[in-house]
Amino acid sequence: MSILTPQYGTFHKFEASDIYHNRVKTYPKVDFFIYSGSIYYNNENQLSGNFHTPNGKINLYELNANRNMVSSSTDSQLIYPFVTKEGSFTSFKTISTDSFNNDFVFGDIISSSYPLLAGLSIDRYDTTFSDDKKKVLYALKSSLDYHVMSSPHYAYSSSFGDKTTQKLNIISIPSIFYGSSIKKGSVELKYYITGTLLAQANDTYRNGVLYQTSGSTIGSSVGVVLYDEGFIILTSSAALSHHTEEYDPTLGGGSAPTATNASWYYFGATGSHVNAPSSSYALEFKALNYIDTVTMFAHAKESQANFSNNPTFLTRSMVEAVSSPHYYHEDAEVEIKNIVSSSYKNYSASFQPVTYISKVGIYDKDKNLIAVAGLANPIRKLEERSYTFKLKLDI
Repeated sequence: MSILTPQYGTFHKFEASDIYHNRVKTYPKVDFFIYSGSIYYNNENQLSGNFHTPNGKINLYELNANRNMVSSSTDSQLIYPFVTKEGSFTSFKTISTDSFNNDFVFGDIISSSYPLLAGLSIDRYDTTFSDDKKKVLYALKSSLDYHVMSSPHYAYSSSFGDKTTQKLNIISIPSIFYGSSIKKGSVELKYYITGTLLAQANDTYRNGVLYQTSGSTIGSSVGVVLYDEGFIILTSSAALSHHTEEYDPTLGGGSAPTATNASWYYFGATGSHVNAPSSSYALEFKALNYIDTVTMFAHAKESQANFSNNPTFLTRSMVEAVSSPHYYHEDAEVEIKNIVSSSYKNYSASFQPVTYISKVGIYDKDKNLIAVAGLANPIRKLEERSYTFKLKLDI
């Protein structure tokens, strides 16, 4: 794409040496804290005016973030996506072809809802190879076996255990939280009881294997991390202490759940169906995110950028009415206002064209304005001076 800058009615094209493309690698820190049925993202509590984004969630494009739902559906302030059934057969992905053909007639409006939310998902699977467990493990099998070269702990089935029969606690992290991938070696899990650290696990050797670094079973492997896919698979169900709580409401018949020992299998167990008020959990890591940037150098050279279209640039208006309001004359002899200051009182200094540059416009090849860079303070431009403005844009 050709990018240009305007200058007193003309455009100056950026040369090849004036445009640089860079890629910045960043490592933003991500922190999840889980307690009492809530997940807090980066230790932030959602504002009271953010009606539709619960704690620990990210609202894609911040849609309907502060729009309150009115009791009457006709007065609702919420925006929503919709398509009208027409001959183009355009619809949402969630609407099957059969449903589109049979459940809607031409002219019907097919709607969905906003916001689109993403958040941490924690799922536990016991030793039974249930259908739900099959779906998850079959989806992760190729990725697990691919990373065996980093550590045998990744293997779908090995001497370290068979994941089809192991108790698994699988934490799913949507990619919107980490970007390209999770930084290797940055994952840290902390298990608290009444605010006191009970156990901690880290990727000590940066090979994706989480080892317990504090607590009763220091040095033991507790699970693996799929950094590119955003999954943490905890395979240890060993008791971390004698502390017990009702982590699993299905144990003991439901009406009177059985209290069980704290373990990595119950990491993140919280909510109204779990009676574990003393337990809280922290998941910390660094994201690996790339930001593409373009740097442009706009030059205001000597004897250039010394004219302005601002009416105050001239001593009087160039266009004046002559004898009738229907006839106008452009005076070609209108002088430029001399704003050069003199060192002496009541004395006018010699004329010099002076302008003040306050903005730089960026145009595409079709001369459409696509960006404007504003200066904090206008720059005084004299004929003998030249300036170079450095513009940086994230793309």
